[in-house]
Amino acid sequence: MKKSKQEIKNRILTFTKKRGPKKSVCPSEVTRDLFSDVWRNHLDEVKDVAAGMQQSKLIRITQNGKDISIDKARGPIRLSIYTSDE
Repeated sequence: MKKSKQEIKNRILTFTKKRGPKKSVCPSEVTRDLFSDVWRNHLDEVKDVAAGMQQSKLIRITQNGKDISIDKARGPIRLSIYTSDE
């Protein structure tokens, strides 16, 4: 089941806005919501969209509570909504 980049972007924004600026979501939560049983096959796709959103300052990507570029991340990452006061 193919999803457009815009659909993925919208779902990431929905999840991160719902959690608020002080909390985060795992990319797998978004991927599971979009792709159900085959979510593992699409995790990289969601992470790629998240990386573009990070560059546009729409979301933050963190690892161990610190901002990180997704291409430097090793292991679990978290997504949160970007706020202008950061």
